[in-house]
Amino acid sequence: MEHQISNCPLISDAQLAGKSNPKLTTIGETKSRVPARVYSLDQQSVPEPMEVVKGTIHVFHHLAKILIDPGATHSFVSLTFMLGIDVKVERLPYDLEVRTPTGNQTLLANEVYKNCDLWIGERKLVVNLIRLAIKGYDVILGIDWLAHYHARVDCRLKVVEFYIPGEATLKLDMRGRLASSALISGIRAQKLLSHGARGYLAFLVNTPGKK
Repeated sequence: MEHQISNCPLISDAQLAGKSNPKLTTIGETKSRVPARVYSLDQQSVPEPMEVVKGTIHVFHHLAKILIDPGATHSFVSLTFMLGIDVKVERLPYDLEVRTPTGNQTLLANEVYKNCDLWIGERKLVVNLIRLAIKGYDVILGIDWLAHYHARVDCRLKVVEFYIPGEATLKLDMRGRLASSALISGIRAQKLLSHGARGYLAFLVNTPGKK
Protein backbone atom coordinates (compact mmCIF):
# COMPACT_ATOMS: atom_id res chain seq x y z
CA MET A 1 0.00 0.00 0.00
CA GLU A 2 1.42 3.39 -1.04
CA HIS A 3 0.60 6.28 1.25
CA GLN A 4 0.90 9.65 -0.51
CA ILE A 5 1.04 12.43 2.03
CA SER A 6 -0.40 15.03 -0.36
CA ASN A 7 -3.58 12.95 -0.72
CA CYS A 8 -3.78 11.80 2.88
CA PRO A 9 -7.24 12.25 4.46
CA LEU A 10 -5.57 12.42 7.89
CA ILE A 11 -3.86 15.76 7.23
CA SER A 12 -5.10 19.11 6.02
CA ASP A 13 -3.57 21.50 3.52
CA ALA A 14 -2.57 23.74 6.41
CA GLN A 15 -0.62 20.93 8.03
CA LEU A 16 1.13 20.17 4.75
CA ALA A 17 2.28 23.76 4.65
CA GLY A 18 3.49 23.55 8.24
CA LYS A 19 0.82 25.98 9.44
CA SER A 20 -1.39 23.67 11.45
CA ASN A 21 -3.84 25.29 13.86
CA PRO A 22 -4.99 22.43 16.10
CA LYS A 23 -8.35 22.71 17.81
CA LEU A 24 -7.86 23.53 21.48
CA THR A 25 -10.16 22.42 24.27
CA THR A 26 -9.87 24.48 27.46
CA ILE A 27 -10.69 22.73 30.73
CA GLY A 28 -11.31 25.23 33.54
CA GLU A 29 -8.07 26.98 34.50
CA THR A 30 -5.87 24.14 33.25
CA LYS A 31 -3.88 24.21 30.04
CA SER A 32 -5.68 23.60 26.78
CA ARG A 33 -5.74 20.07 25.41
CA VAL A 34 -4.99 19.17 21.82
CA PRO A 35 -6.24 15.82 20.46
CA ALA A 36 -3.68 13.57 18.80
CA ARG A 37 -3.79 10.09 17.33
CA VAL A 38 -1.33 7.25 17.06
CA TYR A 39 -2.04 3.75 15.82
CA SER A 40 0.13 2.05 18.41
CA LEU A 41 1.49 2.84 21.86
CA ASP A 42 3.16 -0.52 22.28
CA GLN A 43 4.57 -3.28 20.11
CA GLN A 44 1.69 -5.64 20.86
CA SER A 45 -0.98 -3.33 19.39
CA VAL A 46 0.92 -2.38 16.25
CA PRO A 47 -1.24 -2.14 13.11
CA GLU A 48 -1.09 -4.60 10.27
CA PRO A 49 2.26 -4.54 8.40
CA MET A 50 0.53 -3.01 5.34
CA GLU A 51 -0.27 0.15 7.34
CA VAL A 52 3.13 1.01 8.81
CA VAL A 53 6.84 0.66 8.16
CA LYS A 54 9.14 -0.71 10.88
CA GLY A 55 12.92 -0.74 11.09
CA THR A 56 16.01 0.85 12.62
CA ILE A 57 17.73 4.17 11.86
CA HIS A 58 20.04 6.49 13.76
CA VAL A 59 18.52 9.18 15.97
CA PHE A 60 20.91 11.33 18.02
CA HIS A 61 23.67 9.04 16.68
CA HIS A 62 22.03 6.12 18.50
CA LEU A 63 20.43 3.20 16.71
CA ALA A 64 16.69 3.52 17.25
CA LYS A 65 13.90 1.04 16.67
CA ILE A 66 11.32 3.09 14.80
CA LEU A 67 7.75 2.88 13.56
CA ILE A 68 6.83 5.05 10.58
CA ASP A 69 3.11 5.52 11.09
CA PRO A 70 1.19 7.72 8.59
CA GLY A 71 -1.80 7.38 10.93
CA ALA A 72 -0.03 9.19 13.78
CA THR A 73 -0.67 12.92 13.91
CA HIS A 74 2.64 13.66 15.67
CA SER A 75 6.08 12.11 16.18
CA PHE A 76 7.07 10.62 19.53
CA VAL A 77 10.07 9.29 21.43
CA SER A 78 10.09 6.86 24.35
CA LEU A 79 11.21 7.96 27.79
CA THR A 80 13.83 5.22 28.05
CA PHE A 81 15.48 6.05 24.72
CA MET A 82 16.26 9.59 25.89
CA LEU A 83 18.04 8.47 29.06
CA GLY A 84 21.66 9.61 28.90
CA ILE A 85 21.09 11.85 25.86
CA ASP A 86 21.92 15.46 26.71
CA VAL A 87 19.23 17.35 24.83
CA LYS A 88 17.06 20.14 26.19
CA VAL A 89 13.39 19.33 26.57
CA GLU A 90 10.79 22.09 26.18
CA ARG A 91 7.28 22.41 27.54
CA LEU A 92 4.40 22.50 25.12
CA PRO A 93 1.91 25.37 25.58
CA TYR A 94 -0.83 22.75 25.75
CA ASP A 95 -1.40 19.16 26.82
CA LEU A 96 -1.43 16.66 23.97
CA GLU A 97 -4.09 14.00 24.50
CA VAL A 98 -2.85 11.00 22.53
CA ARG A 99 -5.31 8.24 21.71
CA THR A 100 -5.33 5.08 19.65
CA PRO A 101 -8.10 4.64 17.02
CA THR A 102 -9.95 2.17 19.25
CA GLY A 103 -9.90 4.64 22.14
CA ASN A 104 -8.77 1.98 24.61
CA GLN A 105 -5.48 3.77 25.30
CA THR A 106 -4.99 7.44 26.14
CA LEU A 107 -1.86 9.26 27.30
CA LEU A 108 -1.10 12.90 28.02
CA ALA A 109 2.11 14.52 26.79
CA ASN A 110 3.40 18.06 27.27
CA GLU A 111 7.15 18.01 26.54
CA VAL A 112 9.02 18.04 23.24
CA TYR A 113 12.58 17.72 21.96
CA LYS A 114 12.89 20.09 19.01
CA ASN A 115 15.04 19.67 15.89
CA CYS A 116 16.34 16.21 16.78
CA ASP A 117 18.96 14.75 14.43
CA LEU A 118 17.80 11.79 12.39
CA TRP A 119 20.10 10.19 9.82
CA ILE A 120 19.20 8.53 6.53
CA GLY A 121 22.53 7.43 5.15
CA GLU A 122 24.72 10.55 5.07
CA ARG A 123 21.71 12.92 5.01
CA LYS A 124 20.63 14.53 8.26
CA LEU A 125 16.96 15.33 8.75
CA VAL A 126 15.38 16.88 11.82
CA VAL A 127 12.24 15.99 13.71
CA ASN A 128 10.35 17.32 16.72
CA LEU A 129 9.85 14.41 19.11
CA ILE A 130 7.24 14.48 21.86
CA ARG A 131 8.05 12.55 25.04
CA LEU A 132 5.56 9.73 25.47
CA ALA A 133 5.47 6.49 27.43
CA ILE A 134 5.50 4.25 24.36
CA LYS A 135 6.79 0.69 24.55
CA GLY A 136 8.35 -1.64 22.03
CA TYR A 137 9.65 1.21 19.85
CA ASP A 138 12.10 4.03 20.50
CA VAL A 139 10.60 6.49 18.03
CA ILE A 140 7.29 6.84 16.18
CA LEU A 141 7.47 9.07 13.10
CA GLY A 142 4.09 10.49 12.21
CA ILE A 143 2.37 12.51 9.52
CA ASP A 144 3.81 15.82 10.78
CA TRP A 145 7.36 14.72 9.94
CA LEU A 146 6.40 12.90 6.74
CA ALA A 147 4.51 15.93 5.42
CA HIS A 148 7.36 18.30 6.28
CA TYR A 149 9.71 16.34 4.03
CA HIS A 150 7.10 15.63 1.32
CA ALA A 151 7.38 11.88 1.91
CA ARG A 152 5.68 9.06 0.06
CA VAL A 153 5.33 5.84 2.04
CA ASP A 154 5.01 2.43 0.39
CA CYS A 155 4.10 0.19 3.31
CA ARG A 156 4.01 -2.93 1.12
CA LEU A 157 7.58 -2.50 -0.15
CA LYS A 158 8.75 -0.94 3.16
CA VAL A 159 10.18 2.04 1.30
CA VAL A 160 9.88 5.76 2.07
CA GLU A 161 10.79 8.35 -0.58
CA PHE A 162 11.37 12.02 0.29
CA TYR A 163 10.74 14.64 -2.40
CA ILE A 164 12.47 17.58 -0.73
CA PRO A 165 12.27 20.71 -2.93
CA GLY A 166 15.57 21.49 -4.64
CA GLU A 167 17.11 18.12 -3.79
CA ALA A 168 17.38 14.72 -5.40
CA THR A 169 14.87 12.14 -4.23
CA LEU A 170 15.98 10.61 -0.93
CA LYS A 171 15.06 6.96 -0.48
CA LEU A 172 14.79 5.03 2.78
CA ASP A 173 14.59 1.29 2.21
CA MET A 174 13.60 -0.40 5.47
CA ARG A 175 13.90 -3.94 4.17
CA GLY A 176 16.66 -5.66 6.11
CA ARG A 177 16.75 -2.87 8.70
CA LEU A 178 15.08 -4.87 11.45
CA ALA A 179 18.30 -6.21 12.92
CA SER A 180 19.65 -4.86 16.20
CA SER A 181 22.77 -3.57 14.47
CA ALA A 182 23.62 -2.16 11.06
CA LEU A 183 26.61 -1.81 8.76
CA ILE A 184 27.74 1.79 8.33
CA SER A 185 30.20 3.52 6.05
CA GLY A 186 33.62 4.75 7.13
CA ILE A 187 32.48 8.38 6.86
CA ARG A 188 29.41 7.65 8.97
CA ALA A 189 31.57 5.88 11.56
CA GLN A 190 33.82 8.94 11.85
CA LYS A 191 30.81 11.16 12.47
CA LEU A 192 29.51 8.83 15.16
CA LEU A 193 32.90 8.67 16.89
CA SER A 194 33.24 12.46 16.82
CA HIS A 195 29.95 12.69 18.72
CA GLY A 196 31.10 10.36 21.48
CA ALA A 197 30.06 6.99 20.12
CA ARG A 198 32.18 4.00 21.09
CA GLY A 199 33.88 1.99 18.35
CA TYR A 200 35.66 -1.34 18.28
CA LEU A 201 38.24 -2.58 15.82
CA ALA A 202 38.16 -6.32 15.25
CA PHE A 203 40.43 -8.59 13.24
CA LEU A 204 39.37 -11.89 11.76
CA VAL A 205 42.16 -14.38 11.14
CA ASN A 206 41.46 -17.52 9.20
CA THR A 207 43.84 -20.22 10.40
CA PRO A 208 43.79 -23.34 8.21
CA GLY A 209 43.36 -26.53 10.17
CA LYS A 210 45.99 -29.21 10.13
CA LYS A 211 45.51 -31.89 7.52
